[in-house]
Amino acid sequence: MVLGLFVTAVIISVFSTNVRTNVENMKMIRLNQELRGAMTLMSDEFKKAGYSASSSVTTFMDLTVFPTSICANYSYDFNGNGAFDPNEYYGFRLDTVNNEIDWGTSLTASGCSTGTWQAITDKNMAVITTLTFDISGSVNTLGDISDAAFAATDGVSIYDVEIKLTGESDLPHGNVQRRKVTETIRIRNEAPKD
Repeated sequence: MVLGLFVTAVIISVFSTNVRTNVENMKMIRLNQELRGAMTLMSDEFKKAGYSASSSVTTFMDLTVFPTSICANYSYDFNGNGAFDPNEYYGFRLDTVNNEIDWGTSLTASGCSTGTWQAITDKNMAVITTLTFDISGSVNTLGDISDAAFAATDGVSIYDVEIKLTGESDLPHGNVQRRKVTETIRIRNEAPKD
């Protein structure tokens, strides 16, 4: 009987360890998927920034701004009519209250407070602790760099936006697992501004 109890205790211990390991692995997989999914959406959207069906319309590129390090605004000709429509102004921001990333549509002004914002990350999967946009690698043919390259009114511009994203997930027994994803996106609409 004692031997039976000992074997049962060992089996329960092994089973408990396997369950805990599986839970930790699932949470890590979900964290990685949440961060990669958010980064993919931001990357795909930023690659459209500045696009216009009309080569003479510079409004879309002019509206691509980074008002803070945790907020980015961009615009592109979604319907392909060559004219800026109010619903073609978008943004991403870090919601520091809910620890998630928001995507903004129909922005009415540069910044992170106008328009309609919705979460693109689920805080049950990942608590977003960091989202930063770095444009210091941007340059134009006039020699302007960083913010000045974005603000330039002429010259061919090459915009490099580095996005850093950090999230964490609670694991059993009070452990916290963090992951960081970094990606540099080149905005390829390198047409002269007028």
